[in-house]
Amino acid sequence: MNDASAGGRSGGTELRLVVWQFVRIMVQLENVSRVRGDKRGPSIYREWRTAWVEVDRTLDRLGKTDADAFSDLMMNQEVVLRCHDRTQINEVTRTAENVVAQLDELLRDARGDGQREEDLKYERREMKALVRQLRNLGRPSGGAHRAQGKGKPGGKGKPAGKGKPAAKGKPDGRKPARLARSAGSSGPPSRPRRARKPKA
Repeated sequence: MNDASAGGRSGGTELRLVVWQFVRIMVQLENVSRVRGDKRGPSIYREWRTAWVEVDRTLDRLGKTDADAFSDLMMNQEVVLRCHDRTQINEVTRTAENVVAQLDELLRDARGDGQREEDLKYERREMKALVRQLRNLGRPSGGAHRAQGKGKPGGKGKPAGKGKPAAKGKPDGRKPARLARSAGSSGPPSRPRRARKPKA
């Protein structure tokens, strides 16, 4: 489940992204940052980099050792992040739009591969829903709205702490944990690769 809302202790807008969406967005932001240089790259990349490094390392480790845990992390867990202003929300929106365009290209290349096509269609559908939510949040009155999306159909996410893989239930008194789970999810999407890593 994606969730975005205004306010909070430090102001701004809190975003809850399913890990696979966060990975897609951060890979795109990382590429832009590399081309422009850190100082001219998107500010949201610098701000979210700590969470990105943590999630990426965990995915790398699980990808080599535990396929089920990797799948669970990608599809059933969320990362909770903060955008401090509309400029940052708009950076995330443009990045998510670029991810949708990349998924369109990947879909064209995947024609005839039924499972890959299905996975990519799912990712594109969910990223498009995220783009719509982000556009609403980027409007002047958008901060007053609450946007919700999904990790997988039927998924329910749980809120968490700032800029970390989501912890269960801090705001509603449930016992804290490192990762929040979305019910009813299964199977990872194709994992986006970071540009600096050689493809296997």
